[in-house]
Amino acid sequence: IEEFEQTEDTTFLARCIPVLGSTGAGQAVTGGLLLLRDVTEVRKRDRLLLSKDATIREIHHRVKNNLQTISSLLRLQGRRLTSPEAKAAVAESVRRIRTIALVHETLSREPGDDVAFLEIVRPLLRLAEEGLQSVDRPVRFTVQGDGGRLPSTIATPISVVLTELLQNAVDHGFPEGSGGGDVVVVLDHQEGQMHIRVVNDGRSLDPDFELNRATGLGLSIVRTLVTTELDGTITMRAGEPEDFTAVGLGDHARGTGTVIDLTVPV
Repeated sequence: IEEFEQTEDTTFLARCIPVLGSTGAGQAVTGGLLLLRDVTEVRKRDRLLLSKDATIREIHHRVKNNLQTISSLLRLQGRRLTSPEAKAAVAESVRRIRTIALVHETLSREPGDDVAFLEIVRPLLRLAEEGLQSVDRPVRFTVQGDGGRLPSTIATPISVVLTELLQNAVDHGFPEGSGGGDVVVVLDHQEGQMHIRVVNDGRSLDPDFELNRATGLGLSIVRTLVTTELDGTITMRAGEPEDFTAVGLGDHARGTGTVIDLTVPV
């Protein structure tokens, strides 16, 4: 089988089939059958798809570069600030921008417009380890399961949500001087749904905590993205002993830590 271009606009697929005939010495090739198939339109579509794919990856790459530039400018501005509250606000903005940039960086390396979610979660956890823990509260981040592949329209907001949940787990579960602990992210993608569970073995929720009434910016972002953009559901509750043993964190008393469950249709 051989493929060749007759002109710049015409492509044929040639197949040569030998014809066997009887001779005095037995069977031998006495001729051939040449089959030509015009595959011009097929190859045109292939080239268009490759061109579109390359264009999409280039767009993601440029968006990532622009976001990194914005992040760098914000960090420079943050160094000039004197207010601790302002510094913290800028640092949180930088973290959110880096999360979105990370998604675009991953998409710029992937064919098509979807991405293996695990390839985003792993670097997200590395970012969390770099930016959220301190010497007196070492926090270990691990991921279990496989999130499958997600379209970019879902991967980006769900990554922002996960980043906010990690931040919340550290800030409220492991305050400064607490000695640290573990945060485990469990991914489960099946039957048209993406389920994410975030378990931490730190301080538990206040008894009167209600997610719908939380006023912090991080949880407000989570609620907005989950309910309006992702059309999903999210719950937060105190941990049960079986929650910790299920993810390999050993025995913990009832009411320890926090369990967050996020479900999104995909």
